Amino acid sequence: MSFFLTIVVILFSTVGCDKGNESGFTSDFSFQYVDDNNVSFENKSTGEYYSMIWDFGNGQADTTTNKKKEYKILYSVAGDYEVSLRIMDYTGNSSITKKTINISTTSLILSFSAVVDPLNPNYVLLTNTSVGDFDSFSWLYRDMVIENEAEHLAYFPFAGNFDIELIANKGSDDFSSVQSVLISQDDPNYDPDLIWSDEFDYNGLPDSDKWNLETGGNGWGNNELQYYTNSETNVKVENGVLTITALEESFGGRDYTSARITTQNKFDFKYGKIEARIKLPYGQGIWPAFWMLGANFSSTGWPACGEIDIMEMVGGTGNDNTVYSTLHWDNNGHQDYGESYTLTSGIFADDYHIFSVEWNSQQIVSYVDGIQYFVVNITPEYLSEFHNNFFIILNVAVGGNWPGSPDATTSFPQTMEIDYVRVYSQ
Repeated sequence: MSFFLTIVVILFSTVGCDKGNESGFTSDFSFQYVDDNNVSFENKSTGEYYSMIWDFGNGQADTTTNKKKEYKILYSVAGDYEVSLRIMDYTGNSSITKKTINISTTSLILSFSAVVDPLNPNYVLLTNTSVGDFDSFSWLYRDMVIENEAEHLAYFPFAGNFDIELIANKGSDDFSSVQSVLISQDDPNYDPDLIWSDEFDYNGLPDSDKWNLETGGNGWGNNELQYYTNSETNVKVENGVLTITALEESFGGRDYTSARITTQNKFDFKYGKIEARIKLPYGQGIWPAFWMLGANFSSTGWPACGEIDIMEMVGGTGNDNTVYSTLHWDNNGHQDYGESYTLTSGIFADDYHIFSVEWNSQQIVSYVDGIQYFVVNITPEYLSEFHNNFFIILNVAVGGNWPGSPDATTSFPQTMEIDYVRVYSQ
């Protein structure tokens, strides 16, 4: 019995020793400076292993099983970089080596051109001609920030010398280049009465300095069916246009999503002209709107705050060519009065149209493409709501008391595209 146990112990010890010899490995690599900003790397690891994980210390990394793979890595910004190589076998055992390389020069050279349009000298074409590696960049001019547009058409309404700055970011470092541009004339088409606007000459979510993104799926007082989100899938600025998109998708206990944006507590006004150039959606149950509520809405509630509907459309066959302008107020209960405008041909989803309201102490007048179709005298005392400040709202509702629900004829997605919103003083 003791002889048998001795043989088993010897055999077990021998097998364990051989396995240890087969799995031994050591991580190592070499590097060489190709020039001031480029470094080549070569795997020098030894032993039996399966995979390699490179981390080059500048945000670049690679996982590979190719043991002979070589790398040439650009380091555009001066500094010390820790490079690591981890090797692993099939069982998860690993070995890691770290080495530091030093880059003494920065290869990113910022440059840009600023070309004044000879036919329209209030516009300047900016082109980023920088050489080197960077993560992102921005144009700064006229207190505006325009991000990551390789070519950007900048507008300067007044004559004078103006600084344009290009800022590029690489990691935690910022680099800057500034040029001055001479604008030879005031824009003859510039309206000094313009007091607020959004031309949507940026990308991403609506400007948070101007707009709130309201969220929720509570029916919004009209038994609406959508959930309003703050996602770029529902509201996004791109190529000079704000797009609000209604989608058929389950979210927040609702079957549809869309967006609603307001200027509440950011901009409101009393009297003047407000207009927007908009291409509308269409279809049964689709309810786009460009409208305003009294700035005292939070304290007085609706309808005591007053409501000015500059444009509403309730979509569907026979309805997609008609918009409404309506006033709502409180006079011992909810009161409203409005009129409609119908296109002579086509529907409002075919092209852009300008929807506007002119508002003074005497009346409110609504227009489509400059054609007047609705006038209200607001001098009676019971219309006092319309002598206070109002804020702006843009939204696309799905379903609700007025339009009804979508049906088999309704297609999704549906979009409302807004080219601009402008407000002028009286």
